[in-house]
Amino acid sequence: MSKRTIPSNERPERTQILWVTLVLIAAYVPLAGHLALQISAFVGLLFAIRLASLRWPAVLPGTWPLAALTLIGVANAAVTYQGWSGQNAGTALFVSMLVLKLMELRRKSDIRLVATLIGFLVVVEFLFDQSPWLVLYLAAVVLGGIALLVDLNGGLGEARRRSAVAVAVRLSLQALPLTLILFLLFPRLSAPLWSLGLDPSKATTGISDSLEPGAISELVLNGELAFRARFDGTPPAADQLYWRGPVLWETDGRRWSVGKDIASIDPAGTLLEAARPIDYEVTLEPTDQRWLFALDMPNSIPDGAFVSPDHQLIARQVVSAVKRYRVTSALDYRTAAPDPARLAAGLQVPDNVTPRMRRLVEEWRSRSENDWALVQAGLQFFNRESFHYTLMPPRLGANPTDEFLFETQRGFCEHYASSFAVLMRMAGIPSRIVLGYLGGELNRVGGYHMVWQSDAHAWVEVLIEGRGWVRVDPTAAVDPSRVDNSGASRMLGAGPSVRFTLEQADAIARFARNMRLFADSLDAAWQDWVLGFSVEDQLALLQRLRLGELREYGLVALMLAALGLTLGILVLASIRERKPLDPLQAEYARFCKRLTGIGIDRLPNEGPVDYAGRVVAQRPDLAPMVERFMDLYIPARYGPGDPRETLTALADLLRDFRPRSPRARRG
Repeated sequence: MSKRTIPSNERPERTQILWVTLVLIAAYVPLAGHLALQISAFVGLLFAIRLASLRWPAVLPGTWPLAALTLIGVANAAVTYQGWSGQNAGTALFVSMLVLKLMELRRKSDIRLVATLIGFLVVVEFLFDQSPWLVLYLAAVVLGGIALLVDLNGGLGEARRRSAVAVAVRLSLQALPLTLILFLLFPRLSAPLWSLGLDPSKATTGISDSLEPGAISELVLNGELAFRARFDGTPPAADQLYWRGPVLWETDGRRWSVGKDIASIDPAGTLLEAARPIDYEVTLEPTDQRWLFALDMPNSIPDGAFVSPDHQLIARQVVSAVKRYRVTSALDYRTAAPDPARLAAGLQVPDNVTPRMRRLVEEWRSRSENDWALVQAGLQFFNRESFHYTLMPPRLGANPTDEFLFETQRGFCEHYASSFAVLMRMAGIPSRIVLGYLGGELNRVGGYHMVWQSDAHAWVEVLIEGRGWVRVDPTAAVDPSRVDNSGASRMLGAGPSVRFTLEQADAIARFARNMRLFADSLDAAWQDWVLGFSVEDQLALLQRLRLGELREYGLVALMLAALGLTLGILVLASIRERKPLDPLQAEYARFCKRLTGIGIDRLPNEGPVDYAGRVVAQRPDLAPMVERFMDLYIPARYGPGDPRETLTALADLLRDFRPRSPRARRG
């Protein structure tokens, strides 16, 4: 059986194939960083084949090679992600099949299908990233897709590509009011789609609930944002910005953890004294954990959270999306005594304590009047001896605490905190390790602090009689002259410095920092006003409109009313925008209307000559009048002359042109 011939008007043009290919490539680029290399390699191969086929059509795969590529694409996604379920696996399969469709663009309808599916691909992108910069980029991609669909419909004249883009821009601008109404009023889920746990295997970097040498020093090289904090009043001093997270009790001499018994949820611990309160709001990035971060010491509980006996804020649900919460903290405080279980856990000593560790603690105890004096002796030991702060400490063996204290004496905050806590326990002082963040970068543009993963820190709390748990930071005791700041640069692979003068380098650094702060301010506003717009914000909007009692029903009613009004305005505006016919076209329209009245309609694609010929063929009696009209109209409409004199003649001719239908003439 012979192949079915495709009509010429349904065959896609070479430029249209190139157009849809480039738009799809642009849509895939942001996904390349989220999908496995095997997926991008397969997709890149298909893109290369499609582009090469524009020059050499023979490279396009036939039926059987295309079937083989399809099986390879399906298997590639399944093997890479051990199946087809999950966010990454489903996206990989969808992208592979979509790009395979480029291999068979035989009709314009195929291109229309791909252009439409690109819109679905754009939606999928927001499962991975919701930054404002991605929105702007994908808006341009969508605009290119709309312009392609406009071009496929034809009828745009000679400057087709430019006209298609102009129409796409106009359509997009008309859709903006409708988009805004739907964003504000469409009833939404309690959490965004990208936080519904579609891919539970996806890893998120951040503070964990355990500590061992190297854990935080690796995290410090992570440049991602942990959270933002906006203070209601004057922010605390930098040395007060200890952001409290998990509290660790149990150790085996190398690794610290929360401990199963200690992690149980008991009635919240209380502060016996709380002074210098400070109010602030935290915008926490997704962690896939339940803990929240607050300044030492939190004195209020955000909605949807509770506070543990260790004064750690814990969310009732996993933080899988950006979370905003308000907290009040007391900068000066006194905690209550712990329960017996925690008191015993705070004195637990690992089995790998060495004799020289015991001798060191006995020396401190012998010359200390009380527990607090012994704590100060420990801090002086770190300051006096040759301890160095570095991100590149030597590797430690089976007894990391002993080796760090007496041999290497080089480490990061986890080395200092873990060794200090063990020494305090050996001296009979209950102690525990707190994980969190220290400090934060002030963004003067946005008026908030940015706390990065690189601000991750560990410190110690010791139990002092009459004072409760007291924060002690042994890392801060290291002499500043023995702090190695070059370690991070070497671990990041920094090469030789660029040869700028000092003034140029300072100016460039200030400019780069200011641009980064400005960009983060825009991102924070996007988080607050767009991604953070919730059901509660919608109901608050109804309250302002005095429709709060209607709740969701009020949202729906207000949305339908706003949509109807907006659509009505757009329709009226489009009607008014229609250009009036020029006088010659108006006369031709009157001529066609007279003929329509006797049953001879002009076809949409029929020009004046063809129409006149058909009229004469059907009604020879009208030939003199029709030919006379065309003899006047065509030269005036398409010729270089002045049509004003012809207009009068056409008007006089049409005044007497009253054709009757054949039935009326027989009557």
